[in-house]
Amino acid sequence: MIKALLFDMDGVLADSEDLSIQIGIEYFESLGRKATRETFSNALGCGERLFFDKGAENLGISDYSYEEASAFFQKRYTELIKGRNIALPGTEIVRNAKRAGLLTALASSAPAWKVSANIKGIGLEETDFDFIATGADIKRNKPEKDIYELSMIKLGVSSDVSVVFEDSAGGIESGKKAGCRVVSMMTTIDGASAEAAGADCVVSDLSAIHSFSSSEELEAMLFDYSQPSDAVRYGANLIKPLKRKMPFFFTEKRAVEIARKAWENGYAPYSGFKVGAAVVSAATGRIYPGCNVENSSYGGTICAERNAITTAVASEGVIGIDMLVVYSDDDPPAPPCAICLQVIAEFARPETRIILVTPKTEPVKYQFSELLPMPFIFPTMR
Repeated sequence: MIKALLFDMDGVLADSEDLSIQIGIEYFESLGRKATRETFSNALGCGERLFFDKGAENLGISDYSYEEASAFFQKRYTELIKGRNIALPGTEIVRNAKRAGLLTALASSAPAWKVSANIKGIGLEETDFDFIATGADIKRNKPEKDIYELSMIKLGVSSDVSVVFEDSAGGIESGKKAGCRVVSMMTTIDGASAEAAGADCVVSDLSAIHSFSSSEELEAMLFDYSQPSDAVRYGANLIKPLKRKMPFFFTEKRAVEIARKAWENGYAPYSGFKVGAAVVSAATGRIYPGCNVENSSYGGTICAERNAITTAVASEGVIGIDMLVVYSDDDPPAPPCAICLQVIAEFARPETRIILVTPKTEPVKYQFSELLPMPFIFPTMR
């Protein structure tokens, strides 16, 4: 059973990876070299030294000064982070863990000054953690296991009761080498890559982990996942579903909340009938919101369901719909319109869950085949 949660900082609690990459690009540009995000892709989450060493190596630079680069980074990072909220969704899990009687550690490859700045930037206190380890506390940084082993020693726990939260391949490797189960965010890595690196559970971000009151509840939430499966057909497309995903109950709860928030933003000045939707991607587990947007020319109106689907496609490319939530204040709950059902059919299985929700009634649940038993799929795509 879980006794300790060990958190990486950048990309897990703090939205700082893009900021770090921006500064890395600026530094190498000051040397007259053009860097991109890919320049640093194999060094994220593994400490400042490796960040610049790999960046220089990928650019073919052999004579850069790490000390100069580090000073440049600290100066620019301090300037850019000032007065900025860099908290990623779900950071309240740290205090939630304390209330549930679990130990917590922050295990960041970053230098101590950056860790302190980030803790303030996400609205937490150093006292929210039982132990804090930085890159200065170890000789071998991630992807080696040292920082997580040190954290467990200081907390007085073993690896079988410790869970690591990471967001990069190097960080996942570090946690696994330490013998821990690893939960990966998809803030800087996609689900398939996280699974390939060895993650035991993959979530979009920490906000996907709902409030819990005990170790047992968190255990069930994170690791009662489905068994691996091969690619299956979702409408016109073959999709390989995410192997390790949150149990249905927790995903449904999160999707309903996202759909409710989207409903609040519905643009319906003509009908006054707002609708919100949330699409759960079968391949990544990510949840995408959508709301209805009406238009003076009625034909230009887009429904919430199609809004959510197009948002998902824009973010991932081809998708499969594992679940779709429709939120309205109609009674009984409003189902998708005929056009939306046909659009859903392009990306859904007959078993795809369609959940209709209102503020006052219990959710009404269908399988997609119950709403549209004979969808049209273009012959060459069947």
